[in-house]
Amino acid sequence: MYQTVVTYIQGQNMIKPGGKIVVGVSGGADSMALLHILHRYCAENGGEMVAAHLNHGLRREALQDEQLVKETCSRWGIACYVRRVDVAAVAARTQKSWEEAGRDCRYQYFRELAYQVGADHIATAHHQNDQAETVLLHLLRGSGIRGLQGIKPVNGQLIRPLLCVTRQDIEQYVQENQLPFCQDLSNNDPAFTRNRIRLQLIPYLQDAFNPRIVEALNRLAIIAQEENAALDEIAEQKWPLLTKSSQTELELDINLLVAEPPALQNRLILRAMQEVSGQRDWSQEDLLRVRSLLDKPGSDVVLEWGSTIQVGKVYDALVFTSEFSESPSFCYPVTIPGSVYVKELATTFSFEMRPASEQQSSPEQISLDLDRIKSPLYLRSRREGDRLRIKGLKGQKSLKKYFMEQKIPARQRNQIPLLTAGEEIYAVLGLLVTEPAAVTDSTERILVIKACQDVKTTEGN
Repeated sequence: MYQTVVTYIQGQNMIKPGGKIVVGVSGGADSMALLHILHRYCAENGGEMVAAHLNHGLRREALQDEQLVKETCSRWGIACYVRRVDVAAVAARTQKSWEEAGRDCRYQYFRELAYQVGADHIATAHHQNDQAETVLLHLLRGSGIRGLQGIKPVNGQLIRPLLCVTRQDIEQYVQENQLPFCQDLSNNDPAFTRNRIRLQLIPYLQDAFNPRIVEALNRLAIIAQEENAALDEIAEQKWPLLTKSSQTELELDINLLVAEPPALQNRLILRAMQEVSGQRDWSQEDLLRVRSLLDKPGSDVVLEWGSTIQVGKVYDALVFTSEFSESPSFCYPVTIPGSVYVKELATTFSFEMRPASEQQSSPEQISLDLDRIKSPLYLRSRREGDRLRIKGLKGQKSLKKYFMEQKIPARQRNQIPLLTAGEEIYAVLGLLVTEPAAVTDSTERILVIKACQDVKTTEGN
């Protein structure tokens, strides 16, 4: 078995020459076999290794397991690091199962230790039977191709040198080499789903359907890994073509997105969710909620799973953001001449009187007929029921409808200032001067409004 594992390590390029390895050792037969194999491998091929044991504090035998690992490492000349964690307390605090909390604590410890000792790799003792159980577990949960790929041989720092052998191979190796190990009686507890898969489902499938079901499920995992890698590569090529991003949000172009096959659409949507939230474990239900937006004229959903993000359909884009609170409303009195600093927009607006003969067309300023404007004037954000009188249009149009026609995203509408007097809106700054304040041939005096960001002044206010 040793040579099989060495060939697998080399074929998967698991360990770089002279690399340093943190080996996760629980004290069970699998991890003791891994420790023994990698100890020999490093002696024959160069490299260093240290053992890492996490005492979960869940079993009465936990101290015995810890002692066995420390004594064996001492006898074999391997540096051994131990951490004790109250996993039950962590599970209660994080509202996770003991199994899930224990796994999180282990990997956190392994990564911290790898950083501390300068290790290149973290090795765990997963084998082919573990792979079969993982694939079945994900299959029962309705996972997609990502779940069916199961445990990867190499995943960043993590390496799994024993994925090429079965539990039976390991038991024989332990017996032949007379390796000490501990029995974890919790592995026989049917309360854990994985235990029921190992103790009940896999034996049933072997007896009733396929005696080589473990091998078949491992082949399925390899196929899924290859196909998943191909999809990832295609998604990576498509990503910059479909996305725009800023510090607070990310947009997916819907027209380009729906032109792709559904599997690729899902991959791109999930990546957007992960990049905005920093959270990888979004569920299929979350994905379907986002996909449902594609068929709606304009809507949004809030997703929560460790992180909280908002996803909205804004015209031809899916917008993902983790900072989705709407901009606060504002209302400031206006003096002419003078200026107003709108702190909600970090922008100063200046108001100047000029003769109509000095009117200039510029995107940085707007001009209104000063003599047609009533007072008092206010610079404010939108309100429910706002309506506009637009030149050439009979009657009035709602501000909401106008914003929709201009394709202004809902989350940005509070950030567009309105110049008003009472119920009358004279200007939608940056977009429109309404009919009651529009400059005409008979205009004598104009009001010029300019905006300047990040400059605060109180002149005339």
